Amino acid sequence: MKEQAVKMVKIISASLIFHLFLSSVVYSQSDQVERLIQNLNSEYRDLRMSAVWTLRKVKDPRALEALITALKHEDPRVREKAAEALGEIKDPRAIEPLISVLKEKEETNREIAAKALGGITGKDFGQDHNKWQKWWLQNKENIRKDRTAN
Repeated sequence: MKEQAVKMVKIISASLIFHLFLSSVVYSQSDQVERLIQNLNSEYRDLRMSAVWTLRKVKDPRALEALITALKHEDPRVREKAAEALGEIKDPRAIEPLISVLKEKEETNREIAAKALGGITGKDFGQDHNKWQKWWLQNKENIRKDRTAN
């Protein structure tokens, strides 16, 4: 009887430890996304670049929003990599912010934004902000409806 009680305590302990581990993994993933978002504003460029690269792989709505916000970052390289990441993610919510990038002075950022827009929309207006803006005004309601329907 005593042996059965010891076995039962071991099983309950192992189960409790396993559940605690699982809950810590869930919380730590959420914490990790927050840390990545914070790292976008790190004083260290490598840390900012690593954060952008990792956020593109994360399936979390906060990651998408952080990358969209990063399009306005003071570091042109962060803006460039954020536009690149948004092009890979292909979420239509990035269309309008990417169109805004086409007004930037940085040629590379405009080029990457245009490529990202093409990847998301299937259209090619190059770096022409006015053409993209006109297209967006004509199509945004349908794109938003399609997105909410899915």
